[in-house]
Amino acid sequence: MNFLFLFADEMSASALGCYGNPVVQTPEFDRIASEGTRFDKCFVQNPVCSPSRCSLMTGTYVHNRGHRTLWHLLQPDEPSLFRYLKKGGYEIKWFGKNDLYSDSYLDEVCDDIDQKRAGKENLPSRSFAGYESRIPAFQPGEPGAKTFLMKPGEPDGNERPMEPDIGRALDYLENRKKEDPPFFLYLPISMPHPPYTVCREFYEKYRPEEVAPLLDDPVEGKPSYEEWIRKYRDMDSLPREVFEKIYAVYLGSVSYIDWMMGELDRMLEKKGLKDNTMVIISSDHGDWHGTRRLVEKWPNAMDDELIHVPLIIRMPGGKRGHVVQEQTELLDLFATVLEGAEIPAEHTHFSRSLIPQIMGGKGDGNRAVFCEGGYDVREPHCFEGYPGRTLPGGNNPKAAAVARSLYGPKRDMQQEHPETVCRTVMVRTLDYKLVRRTSGEHELYDLKRDPAEHRNLYSHEQYREARTELEQRLLDWYLATSDTVPVKEDFRFFGK
Repeated sequence: MNFLFLFADEMSASALGCYGNPVVQTPEFDRIASEGTRFDKCFVQNPVCSPSRCSLMTGTYVHNRGHRTLWHLLQPDEPSLFRYLKKGGYEIKWFGKNDLYSDSYLDEVCDDIDQKRAGKENLPSRSFAGYESRIPAFQPGEPGAKTFLMKPGEPDGNERPMEPDIGRALDYLENRKKEDPPFFLYLPISMPHPPYTVCREFYEKYRPEEVAPLLDDPVEGKPSYEEWIRKYRDMDSLPREVFEKIYAVYLGSVSYIDWMMGELDRMLEKKGLKDNTMVIISSDHGDWHGTRRLVEKWPNAMDDELIHVPLIIRMPGGKRGHVVQEQTELLDLFATVLEGAEIPAEHTHFSRSLIPQIMGGKGDGNRAVFCEGGYDVREPHCFEGYPGRTLPGGNNPKAAAVARSLYGPKRDMQQEHPETVCRTVMVRTLDYKLVRRTSGEHELYDLKRDPAEHRNLYSHEQYREARTELEQRLLDWYLATSDTVPVKEDFRFFGK
């Protein structure tokens, strides 16, 4: 069996039609969900790109090896999904970003790493001009300049542009031969991750007033980082219409990705690959996209907007139109893919295969899901803004200036108020969510009565029993997952 994994960056589950969004149009995602299984409640193990990806690819939690930052990636001594697949005879085709494997590990798992490092990947045959823009919607110093909102991309001519990595994937599929080995097509594209932008057609697809009712205003009882983010980004006094436009553009980006997924699926059908390819659609984490006057994400924020992601899987022979209402974790994809590929794992992991659910079974209604984030002041190298670290934009002065404008507030806030990004852990059941922070800014929500998480009940006496039970589940989870013993044994003595 082949695999096609569309791994959008920062795509909240709430931004898809099949997950209940009443405005957005995602006909391709909705169709594929109707042809396969939609996991209604999939949660990531960290609200930041790299840690979430490391967890997925190993089936382990971020605390197992300290993969808690953007810069501490998988090392060659760690077993991972791509190593298993390559040893099992799969061709790994990878079009998109990294945020996953360390440089030395890439030599093993990425066949075209030399081209990627040299910036000489093949240009896609389809036009990509104007698929996005890097021109800020607001000038430096102007209100709104720190919101990540860009102008629309302006395509050349009337042809709808194709995001370049999806274009490369289409070329790869189109040029495949019957005798080629099975493939795992990995598409970790950078959309709809901020900056908020897309080609004009989709940039203007939704009107701000259409999405306005879907955005929350700031609420009391939230952790202090929310107020600090609005302050550092000068967003407190911005008109609400700015955030409505941000959300409209974000949803436009999701619809654009949806269209591209349709193009990929049609190519699978054209090449006779649809009936032997598992299609997986998901994301590494979500995005605030303007709700409560917040943008992007925060490393220890545990809102469902950030940690609840879509997970749609269509497998040959699987149940059609199946919806799993019970909770799952993103790291479950590790065991799911290995079972689908008939490759056994050879290391200790915590991933649960979802093949039984894909075939029509129910999930575990008693399952709790977990997410970790944040850093401690004794580990300054973990924080954004750490002195000496290479900044986004590299040697490109224009790109570096834009990066400073967009990410400077985030770096400054973490350096000046490290308590706002403290170590954090979350446990979530179908009924409650508990968030514990080393700063003491804890949260507890009754998800049945308050699914939008507006009322923090942590200090309410009537919820003492629920809080205590969740804290016990956290302790039991840490006990069960605190480490993993290597399978390979060492010789205990001096000689052999």
